[in-house]
Amino acid sequence: MAEKADVSPLSQTRLSLPELIGRVAVLGGTPSDKSSLIVGLALRQARQQGSIFCLDARQHQAVEVQLRLLLRQQAQYRYVRVASEVSADIARSVLSVVGQSLSRHQTLPPLLLCDCLTESHDWERTIQFLLKAEATVVELLASPAGLVFGRYDTVLLLREPITSADAISRAVGRKVSEEQIVQLKAGEGWLIHFTQVYRVTLPSIGETTS
Repeated sequence: MAEKADVSPLSQTRLSLPELIGRVAVLGGTPSDKSSLIVGLALRQARQQGSIFCLDARQHQAVEVQLRLLLRQQAQYRYVRVASEVSADIARSVLSVVGQSLSRHQTLPPLLLCDCLTESHDWERTIQFLLKAEATVVELLASPAGLVFGRYDTVLLLREPITSADAISRAVGRKVSEEQIVQLKAGEGWLIHFTQVYRVTLPSIGETTS
């Protein structure tokens, strides 16, 4: 029997998802959940005048439509036809946006949203460069197998049915049980940062800043 996840009482209180830093992995969620998270994170970044770049290999049309409709010129969006092949042109565009953000001394680090890209040597080198430039990289992983040990300090789990929740729970070392993943509602998640676990509410289109 799997050991029960050790989640502190504080984590049962729903907290607003804090600003993300560094490299963040996202696991689970329906197609709609993933799209809502991407758009919510992008809108929150835009409200604070931060730079945004979204790379979409999942081909969920709602993401492109909402980003272009709601953010217009505030976010860069590129469709990646083959998940494992981020072209040199796209990589240069990402680096350009990050460079411009740094030159303007923006308060927030630039935000790169990667929707179901798969690993390649050249793209991994680009990500490492972006992280050294203090960009925030949020990667929606296609499967728990993409959660490479030691690569991510922070992992965000979205709701998932019982049939696939066990694989996600195992991928994060049982810090969150499969039951806790299944019990999540739309707009909620489990945020794991090293050994700390928090239940969080996710940014939404209607969210306002204080």
